[in-house]
Order: sequence, then C-alpha cells, then structure tokens
Amino acid sequence: MAYSSGAGYANGIPSAFSIATTENYVSSLNVHKPEVAEDFVSRYGDQSLTGFLDSMGAMAPTAQRKFEHYEDDWVHQSFINTGTPTVAVAGTSVGINTTYSSTGGAAGNYFPRVGDIVMNSNGDLAWCSAINYAGDAITLVAYNAAWSALAVGETLVVIGNEWAESTAQPEGVTPESNHYYNYTAIMKESFEVSGSEATNKTWFKVNDPSTGQAGYLWYLKGEADTYKRFTNYCETMMLQGKIATNTNAALTGTIGQGGITGSEGLIEFMRTGNTQTYNQLAGFNLSDFDSMIRTLDTNRGSKENTIWAGIDLSLAIDDAVAAMFAGGGISYGAFNGAEEIAVAFGFKSFTRGGYTFHKKTYDVFNYLPMFGASGYNYPGMGMVIPGDMRKDAKTGDSTPSLRVRYKEAGGYSRKMEHWLTGSAGLANPTNETDNMEVHYRTERGFEGFASNRFILLERA
Repeated sequence: MAYSSGAGYANGIPSAFSIATTENYVSSLNVHKPEVAEDFVSRYGDQSLTGFLDSMGAMAPTAQRKFEHYEDDWVHQSFINTGTPTVAVAGTSVGINTTYSSTGGAAGNYFPRVGDIVMNSNGDLAWCSAINYAGDAITLVAYNAAWSALAVGETLVVIGNEWAESTAQPEGVTPESNHYYNYTAIMKESFEVSGSEATNKTWFKVNDPSTGQAGYLWYLKGEADTYKRFTNYCETMMLQGKIATNTNAALTGTIGQGGITGSEGLIEFMRTGNTQTYNQLAGFNLSDFDSMIRTLDTNRGSKENTIWAGIDLSLAIDDAVAAMFAGGGISYGAFNGAEEIAVAFGFKSFTRGGYTFHKKTYDVFNYLPMFGASGYNYPGMGMVIPGDMRKDAKTGDSTPSLRVRYKEAGGYSRKMEHWLTGSAGLANPTNETDNMEVHYRTERGFEGFASNRFILLERA
C-alpha cells in the first residue's frame, strides 16, 4: 500500500491551517456517493428511424440477389404524332410514337393497326389505311373535311375499328409487360467492448432494446446505439438507395469480392412513377390536393392512401386542411363525422373526391444528422403510398404495394443476423481475445409494385 500527503503539506508540515469539518474530511477521502440520477437522459429522443416499412410493407424471401417481377400495361394505347403534316387531307401520312413503337418494328406491336379508327382531341375521325413499319409512319384517311391539321406532339387515340364487307381479320396485338428488377444489398454493423470495460459499472441505468437488457453497464449503451444505427440504416437504404451504374473496379468486384450492385429504394422507385411539385411560398393548397387526386384517378390509383410527410409538408397540409374545412371542401369520413377532431393539427385522415388520405409526419425526413440536414429538401417532401393490394401480372397473386425482400434459401435466412465473438463474458468463447464483439448483418432489397399509383411530393 502507498501513502500520499494531503494537499498543502510539505514533509508532513502544514503550510496553512483550515477548519476541519466532517464534510470536507470525508470528502477528501472520496467516500461520498455522487448524487447521480439513475436515468440516462436521451438528448435527442429515441433516434429510431424504423417503422415505415414495418407498418406499410411486408417481407418476403428471395433465393437470388437479383429479384424480378412483371407488370402489365394499359389494354388501350394512345399515340403521338411525331411527323410534320401541314394539312389534313385524305391519305395524310403521320409519324407514330406509342409505347410499343420502335423503328423497324413488326405487325402486332403497334397502335393503331390497319382498320382502326383514330380520333383527335377535337373529336374528328380518320381511318388507318396503311402502316410503314420500317419508317414508323401510318397513313390516315380523314372521314370528312372537319379533321384539323395535326400538330407535332399531338396525342391521338383509337376508339375502335371498321371494315368493309368480305375483308380479312385485323392483325393481332401482342400483349406487352413491364419488367421490374432490383438487387439485395448486404449491410453490416459491429460493436466491440473489452472484457474490463464490460465489467465497469455506471451510476446510471442504460437499456439495450435489441436484447431487452437493462443495467448499470456502459457497454449496454454502446450495443444499444449500434443496434439502433444498424436498423436505421436498414430503413434509410431501403428508402434512398440506388442501383450502381459506375463500372469502377471498387464497385464491380475486381477489388471487392462479389461486387457492389446498389439497391433501388422507395424514392428512386417513385421517381419512375409520378412526381408532383408545389410552391414553397404558397404552401400545399387545394389545387395541389386536386392535382394529386387527378393523378391517382388517371392511373387507377387506390381509393385509400397514406401520406408520409416531412415536417414542413405535414404542417402545410394541416393548414390546407383547416382552410378547406372552413370552406366546406372536405368530408372526414374516417372520423365518423367528427370534423372538429379531424381538423385539429394532429388530424389523421380526410376524404376528398372519393379518395381517403391518412397523413403521418415521417420523422426520417426531419432527422438532423441525415435527411433533415441543412440544405436538404426532405422536410418538404412527402410520399403518397397506395393502401390496397395489387395482382401480379404473371402469377395472379395479390401483393402489397411495397415490400422488402431478404435472402433466404436452404433453411438459412439473412433477414436479420445477430451473433457474438470473442472470449470475454461469453459462455462459449470463439477465440482468445479479451473482448466481446457484437455483430449484425442483413441482406435485403426494396420491391415496389405499380409505381404509377404512387406520388412523390416535392417543393419547387
């Protein structure tokens, strides 16, 4: 045992005298227990960003890193005039631009077909007499002189067909489908604590939500934060991920074994469907609501939708709903007529034009260290998500509007892996290192269906 002289003493002789009290005497021995609250304060709240995919989607296994599905298209197709006719006369030749059109195409992949009746926006009719597949051109014969000159970019529609007596059947049309694919992404996280630190006790209690443990050991805080960060990354990658197109060796696999493909997230998926901008100064108003409803109606959208909104958009919607209610423009069916409840700033649901919307403030878009950082526009963003089920065009199975695919085969699932390594504190040590390492791993990817039925809201 070693001894040291008290402060202010030289060779055991005091340099100054102080009044001895019980308090300062005991304090100098450091035997007072600090008055430390047992609850460890979370300065920024829970910081958990998960919940969206759990509440809105489903999860399904995939045995391949690349997963795919098919979606059908419109049974009827309009087409666009790409030619430059100046007059509307019998036998006018126009260019063709349709979903199925390509230079050098073949019969069965075009709208219109020979014999089809074509209508312009004025209601004038013309009969399709010939198709030049190699030149992407059709010949129209106007029914009468009222047919107006065609403008470049003008949309034409087919309303039916008509044939003379003793004629053959028309060309058949080959059904087309849209091919969708995505990749799973491998995500990992780890936490390490030494054997000594694992046995250091704190004055305050910490919790580990991943295991349900609670105690006075600081490493529980580190493990809890690691788990939270990992599950947050699982959500944000499924939200904002993109498929990698860069051929750099670090991505393609020459350097990293197996390569990195990237994985398309929900926002990127929605950009292939419908995006709608609103004026930042004017806010989100009645005309914005109506534009959204018209888009849903045009695309045969769901009658019930959820709006996941950043804080700025969420507040703007609250203001718009309150204003619309004052004018009698909205009914609140989800509240069984209790308008005064629904119109409050914490409203949940409203109905307009036969479409019901359930609004929720999406904390991920406001999270300061990520999407809510200065200069990012996510607090003003919103996602309109359909709430019904859709049929797979190939299998006929009903599917949710979105889901997460995770790797699984042969009884081995990579949905969520959690394991421990090291020799400290483990009943079954894995090596001789005096530590404990906590590991998390998953392999998953986002899958969305019918992006045309989604709407991404952004401020201009």
